[in-house]
Amino acid sequence: MKTSLLFMLAACLAFPLGSWAQDDEEKPLIPQEDYDELLMWMVDGKYEKVLFKAIRYTEDDETKKEPLPYIFMSEAFFRIMQSDDPDLVEEYGNTLKDALKYASKFVKKDKDREYFDQYTEYLNELRRATMNEAEVFVDDEKFTRAKSYYKYLYVIDPDDVGAWIMYGTVLWKTKAKRDAEENWAEAMRLLQEYGGKGLQEVQLDLLRYGVRYTSEMLADEGDASAALEWLNAVEEIFPDDRELNAIRRSIGG
Repeated sequence: MKTSLLFMLAACLAFPLGSWAQDDEEKPLIPQEDYDELLMWMVDGKYEKVLFKAIRYTEDDETKKEPLPYIFMSEAFFRIMQSDDPDLVEEYGNTLKDALKYASKFVKKDKDREYFDQYTEYLNELRRATMNEAEVFVDDEKFTRAKSYYKYLYVIDPDDVGAWIMYGTVLWKTKAKRDAEENWAEAMRLLQEYGGKGLQEVQLDLLRYGVRYTSEMLADEGDASAALEWLNAVEEIFPDDRELNAIRRSIGG
C-alpha cells in the first residue's frame, strides 16, 4: 500500500502538480501546497481528511474540471476499503464502487492522459481488486452485480479487452444477447488490432480469465466454433496456457 503512495509523492515533488494543471504564467486553480497536503495525508493514512478536502474541488465550479482531486478521492476510498478499522469500513459502505466511480471521473477529466501514467501502480491495484470482486459474483451467478465492475474497468481504460469480453459475457448470461454481441465485437476488434500489446499484467490476467470462461460457456451451449474463435484470438498471447489449450482439445480444436 505504501509503495504507490510514496511513488505518488516522489513524482509530485519532481513535477509539481499545480504547474502541471496550468500554464507557467497562470495562477494554478488549485495551489501546490494543497496538493502537498493531500499527498502527506495519503501517506499518513488520513484518508477521511483527503476525502473532505478533495471533494470540495470536485464540487466547485472553478475546479471541478481538474483531474487530480478525483484520483485522490478514488485512492482514499480504496485505502479505506483496505483498512483494518471495521467501523471506518462500515461507515463508508461500498468503497470499491466509490473508488471506481472517482477513478472513471479522473480518466474523463484527464482527456489528454496528462496524468494517467503517473497512477499506473494504483490503478493496477484497483483493477486487481475489481477483477477479484467481479469474479466472486460470476462464480455465484450474480451476473447483474458483476456487470458494473467490468464496465468500470473499460471506462477507465477503453483498451482493456478482458473487461469488454467479460462485460459481454455477463450480459449474455442475463439474456441481453444483442448487447453482449456488441461488446464482444469491440473486444475482438481490439484483439485483432493490438493483440495483448500495452496491457498491464492484471489486464492480461483478466483477458485470460475472460477467454477461458467465455469459451467454456459457449462450448457448453453447443457453439464450439464461437468458443474456438476466442481461443484462436489469444493463441499468440497465451501459447503455452494449459487451461486454454485443454479447452481447445476438449472441443476438438
